[in-house]
Amino acid sequence: VWKDRESVRGALNTNGNEGAQTLSVDGKWMFFTGCGRADGQGSCDVYFSRSTAKGWSTPINLDYPINTPFFDGQPSFSADGKTLYFISNRQGGVGGMDIWRSEIVGFKPDGTPIFGALKNLGDVVNSSNDENSPFIHPDGKSLYFSSNGLVGMGQMDLYLSRLDSTNNWSEPVNFGYPTNTTGDEIGFVLNAKGDRGYFASDRFNQGANGK
Repeated sequence: VWKDRESVRGALNTNGNEGAQTLSVDGKWMFFTGCGRADGQGSCDVYFSRSTAKGWSTPINLDYPINTPFFDGQPSFSADGKTLYFISNRQGGVGGMDIWRSEIVGFKPDGTPIFGALKNLGDVVNSSNDENSPFIHPDGKSLYFSSNGLVGMGQMDLYLSRLDSTNNWSEPVNFGYPTNTTGDEIGFVLNAKGDRGYFASDRFNQGANGK
């Protein structure tokens, strides 16, 4: 039985919108989406925070090249602690919201990771419409995400693409029914064991509160 939800301790939450968080495998780092903040570069940016004895530290905007005047958000951090996946509608992509990735190339004096040049996952994964909620599994090879631009069953459907031995992504596979429906299915995450997944859906037509 799930306990009642509670607000996270620390400086993460504001009067604005925070969400789409991802943790490092040791639970000490958090990357998340923050929108409309004073230090923001666009509508929504990716922020970084550390776990401390008093809760989560004051979030730091990751700046360029992760953040731009465009939408940047919904991060997913790889289990090996090297690569950040996220979505953005910046120029240079395949369509609307695309999935991008960047690797850590160093650290600032305060320990904040510095990310290098971005790589778009290309037109095998990204479509001319929108992709969102990427989730890189702890195996580092299985990428789960949602799209409304690939051949699917409805609006946003869930897909899986795997990284092969040549470092290329496979053709995404639609989850099919009963996971996907004619509604929106988004935000899929899978446990490390690989036998239980969680996602959001509006299949019962209850609106945002029914997802």
